Amino acid sequence: WLRQSEGGGSLRHTCEQSDGLSRYGWLMHDGENFGVQEIRDGDLSLKTEFVKRPGGEHGGDWSWRITAQTEGTLRPHLENGTRLAAVTGTTEELGDFTLTFLRPTAGSGEDPKYA
Repeated sequence: WLRQSEGGGSLRHTCEQSDGLSRYGWLMHDGENFGVQEIRDGDLSLKTEFVKRPGGEHGGDWSWRITAQTEGTLRPHLENGTRLAAVTGTTEELGDFTLTFLRPTAGSGEDPKYA
């Protein structure tokens, strides 16, 4: 995740004790099939949830969900009522913004495997 500021942004992909985050850690998990964690970085709160469905060719199928709460607003835009195509919002730091998710493409001319 990225928090922008006047001095520049700080891109994070892990949580370390030296990062000065107000809180991070697992809220619940079984160490094998599911987990819920919370990360608080200033006024940003991220919750990640993972679940594994047994089976398939590789020992299971993983699903995940990330929920973000910030000061400001977020609005999802769905394509055909099912695919997240964009998110628009406004925050004090960014003003109005749009985050667009392009459709996946397959380089070999095949249909994309994921949408």
